[in-house]
Amino acid sequence: MFARRVLRPMLTLAVLFLATQAPAQVARVFLSGTGDDLNDCTNAATPCRSLQGAVNQCPVKGEIIITTSGGFGTATISKSLTVNAPSGVVAFNARTITVSLGYGDLVVIRGLSMNGAVFADSYGIDFQGNGGVLVVENSIIAGFGVGINSAFSRTVHNCELRNNTTSGIASRGGASLMIENSRFENNGQYGLDVAIGNGIVRNSVSTGNGTADYNVRTTTAVNLPSNVIFDRCIATKSASGIRVEQVGQAAASVRVTNSTISDNTTGLTYVGAGTITSYGTNHLRNNGTNGTFSSTVARN
Repeated sequence: MFARRVLRPMLTLAVLFLATQAPAQVARVFLSGTGDDLNDCTNAATPCRSLQGAVNQCPVKGEIIITTSGGFGTATISKSLTVNAPSGVVAFNARTITVSLGYGDLVVIRGLSMNGAVFADSYGIDFQGNGGVLVVENSIIAGFGVGINSAFSRTVHNCELRNNTTSGIASRGGASLMIENSRFENNGQYGLDVAIGNGIVRNSVSTGNGTADYNVRTTTAVNLPSNVIFDRCIATKSASGIRVEQVGQAAASVRVTNSTISDNTTGLTYVGAGTITSYGTNHLRNNGTNGTFSSTVARN
């Protein structure tokens, strides 16, 4: 009986000791312009200083919360996580953020202000790897070669992509895309450039781009089609409003509904055998040359 009484307190102490030694499990880390990457970053009072430092400490599927304004530098993200800069915080970045994921991974980037004019990096966000999904929300990406470069699935919501020397967004390699409530402005060649891929662009504006507001094309390198739907979009004040380019056997096809194409040098431009189909309620007007839809299909 005496042995049992002694043993129970010893077991209790052992359990308590092991519990205190177990690593803390956190769902988020903090990032601040006054932080330090030597911190553990798990508390708002002890945040990280650089985006890469926060990425390194963030758990898989965790969240990086940016608490104060500042410049946070380049980063490579290779796991599922969320970067979140809330309204009122200026989370500035002047260098490329590389996102490299595998299938099933998800990265959400929310609330960044990116301007690459000083360093002239080729990409603002460069999405590569073997798959996964990238979501970019409530962000401004300007002054790079390409604002967002991607060969995989991505969603862009409520973003501005402007003053990039080539394109606001370049979609490559059969990727799928969803773009909503976004603006492409004064990019050197294209607002949106889809080279092999499928997608929907909704409630978005593209204006003042060098070659075309919206460009959809195929290439000889990969024999895959490109199919994009534009719904409630505006294409204006560029060399071309909507441009399709079919190279090789694969089709380049665009469907347009509830949209306005106006005040461009050419409203609709065809290079090769691509098609631009109207689903009604579009306004094609006031362009130097309007061009014509390949066909008009009644809405069901």
